[in-house]
Amino acid sequence: MSAFTRAREFARALLHRSREETELADELSFHLEMETAANERRGLERDEARRRALAAFGGVERFKEEVRDARGSGQLERLALDLRYALRGLRRSPGFTLTAVAALALGIGVTTAVFSAIDGIILKPLPYPDAGRVVFLGWDYGSGSRIASLTPLDFAFWREHSSVFAGVSTSRTFTAELNDNADVPMVHGTRVSDDFFDVVGVRPLIGREFTPDESGPGGPQAAILNHRFWLDRLGGDSTVLGRTLRLGDGVYTIVGVMPASFRLVGNGASSDDVIVPLQLRVDPQDQGHNFEVVARLRPGLDEQKVAADLARVAAEFHSAHPELSDRARGSVYVTSYGDVYTSGLATTLWILLGATLFVLLIACADVANLLLARASGRQREIATRVALGAGRSRVIRQLLTESLALGILGGAAGLLLGVGSLRVLLAITPWSLPRVNEVGLDARVLGFTLVISIGTAAVFGLASALTATRQDVAAALREGGRAGESAGRRRVRDVFVAAETGVSLVLLVGAGLLMVSFIRLHRIDPGFDPRNVVTATFDHTPKGYDKSAALWRFERQVLEQLRALPGVESAAGTSVTPLAGQWNIPVTVEGRPDATEGAVQWRAISPGYFQTMRIPLVRGRSFASADDASATDVAIITRSMAEHYWPGGEAIGQRILLGVFQGKVSADPPVRAREVIGIVGDTRDISLDRSPARTVYIPQAQVPDDWGMSLPAFVVRSSGGSQVGRAALTRVIRETDPRLRPPLIQPLTDLMAISIAGQRFTMLLMALFAGLALLLTAIGIYGVITYTVGRRQQEIGVRMALGARGGDVLRLVVMQSMRPVVFGLAAGSVAALLVTRVLTGMVYGVGVRDPLTFAFVIGVLAAVAIVAAYLPGRRATRIDPSVTLRAE
Repeated sequence: MSAFTRAREFARALLHRSREETELADELSFHLEMETAANERRGLERDEARRRALAAFGGVERFKEEVRDARGSGQLERLALDLRYALRGLRRSPGFTLTAVAALALGIGVTTAVFSAIDGIILKPLPYPDAGRVVFLGWDYGSGSRIASLTPLDFAFWREHSSVFAGVSTSRTFTAELNDNADVPMVHGTRVSDDFFDVVGVRPLIGREFTPDESGPGGPQAAILNHRFWLDRLGGDSTVLGRTLRLGDGVYTIVGVMPASFRLVGNGASSDDVIVPLQLRVDPQDQGHNFEVVARLRPGLDEQKVAADLARVAAEFHSAHPELSDRARGSVYVTSYGDVYTSGLATTLWILLGATLFVLLIACADVANLLLARASGRQREIATRVALGAGRSRVIRQLLTESLALGILGGAAGLLLGVGSLRVLLAITPWSLPRVNEVGLDARVLGFTLVISIGTAAVFGLASALTATRQDVAAALREGGRAGESAGRRRVRDVFVAAETGVSLVLLVGAGLLMVSFIRLHRIDPGFDPRNVVTATFDHTPKGYDKSAALWRFERQVLEQLRALPGVESAAGTSVTPLAGQWNIPVTVEGRPDATEGAVQWRAISPGYFQTMRIPLVRGRSFASADDASATDVAIITRSMAEHYWPGGEAIGQRILLGVFQGKVSADPPVRAREVIGIVGDTRDISLDRSPARTVYIPQAQVPDDWGMSLPAFVVRSSGGSQVGRAALTRVIRETDPRLRPPLIQPLTDLMAISIAGQRFTMLLMALFAGLALLLTAIGIYGVITYTVGRRQQEIGVRMALGARGGDVLRLVVMQSMRPVVFGLAAGSVAALLVTRVLTGMVYGVGVRDPLTFAFVIGVLAAVAIVAAYLPGRRATRIDPSVTLRAE
């Protein structure tokens, strides 16, 4: 039977009683009448004759089910009947239904939202044909040290000599003004090397790819447009091929338009308006790992063949370039898109998904307890059905159908909540999410929501159904539903309370650790004073600023005007503002070729920078105006760098080489050594949660032209607050060069807040999920104890009639209610010690087993549980024994 046929039969059974069912009822009625008449002929009264006829059939409903099973349609019809009955029952109990659906919707909704983000960002394959063969390349130095990018020489050598790749390509992003029009949005483009279209497996929809001449150094300038850019900026003109496009200083001939479905993948930046040739010149002296390289593997290769080929090419590389002795053990390795772009983010998202699943488990425990309480009130109904011939499996199936209905209703409500939560999540996330345009509601997310809806229904439904059907039928009928609660049912409810208490503790401990970490991170000394300092940065360097002298001239003019303004205490220029990124450079101590490092930070600054930032000068002197035209190149280093290279010695007067690996790579012109003239305090320029990096400062006027500098950033300290500095920067920059686009001006305190925004975001979400877990746990404990007190009114009444005081009753209720809570706290503490290990790399200044955090969370959770138990316990003390005993 096809799925469509089954669905049609199910719908018919659900909405209408089938003709076969009517015929079955008529046939059964006929046989009952015949048997009753036969009994009457034997001399029995009418009632006794019918009773014996029914007994002979062994239960009417059981007989009907046997007939339906023989026909093959019983399962669908029973499901339809059970579902109709379940929906009627839920409709008659709106309070119970709304509470259960709300709890499930909360858990399913937040879980769906986080899964949607994980699916779009991490789980989906790249949007290229046969995406499994698309890999990224990086350099492996050995001993676990890897860089997910290559030098131009690495890229060119592996592309030429490797036999496992069908194509190898690299790219660089850029921004430029369109047709010299500063009033329109900037164009975001990507420069790509040849083989790019072979790697992505997508060809232009209109026009052609780049020719070898266009891809080579000095070749003609060509451009291929993104489909959206073509429609929005050029109106979808079909005659666009052959037209020219001015991007910044270059004029490009349009040769193609990409399909609408094509998009580049990367770190989230919009860089695919225009694709142009990279025209890469390979310079062996350029040893900066600045090129992201992506390749397509040839079909039919396994990991062993790829590794063997990469090892072969590595040997050839080191044989061809022995001067790169510092990289003698290194080799190119292949990795995935996720390892390059989402490795750190993936950990955070998976942790958040785990937190939402914990919230969902607590919601399931609450609903299971609600169902248990509801089943206890239906003991007489269940016993009657069993007495009339329904087997235990039949009753369990009916109760599971009710749970399934609740799960589907909760899933539908959770899906709506998840869509809204996802929008909020994407709006407030501080990260530039890769592939964010692929995050949304699709068939995969719908399938996930359906699975967890049915799965949760099975979890809480089966537990409550199995417990509810374990009862003494005769006792239930005799007591009319007023019988005391069985020990088994109490144990099941206690297990649920203990479980949700333990899960809540794990979430609260995780949130507490992140909160303590964030507070300590927020209070850390960055090594500079951010108060009353504003920064100005530019996103584009126009033509005319391609030489270091022009950049320094512009910087000096701006600083002279800024320093003359009232309210400005000091101002300086820098190549990069604090907490805005890493600028790495190799450094070698002159005369000590073994004293080398390739990850030292460097900054080009103007005189007055340390004064403006209030970075203390430890020894020596700061830069002066005389250094700008001095024949001696100078540098200032941080305390940690001085201690690293000259431990116990004097760094002042020593000479270092910047941009040289071990002095092995010759340069033309030769690299000039720089004299260390000062030592300043360490600063956390990269990130507040990282130790201060060893840093070299050089004067802006001494930056070589071939270092490819862009417009400098400015820092201004004012006595009148950030508004004074903002107004001064805006006015002076506009007057100095009206061609410049307005810079991004931010208080330095905002940059500090942005630098820890990821930690704040994770902490807030974890705190939110932990708060929801705590609320659901409190509601669950309160509901269970309220129900228990209601079931024990007779017992409490007898105790009070025998002389028990209200305090005794309250203490009894609270103490008995806290037993599963205490067990849950103990089990949750052990689980938290294990689970919180995943936070090891996400906390700062606190251990994942911090005893104070554990003690505080246990205290909070215990206090909430006591309050949740106290409220119904307090009501129990107001029970009137005489009224209770008369009712019994």
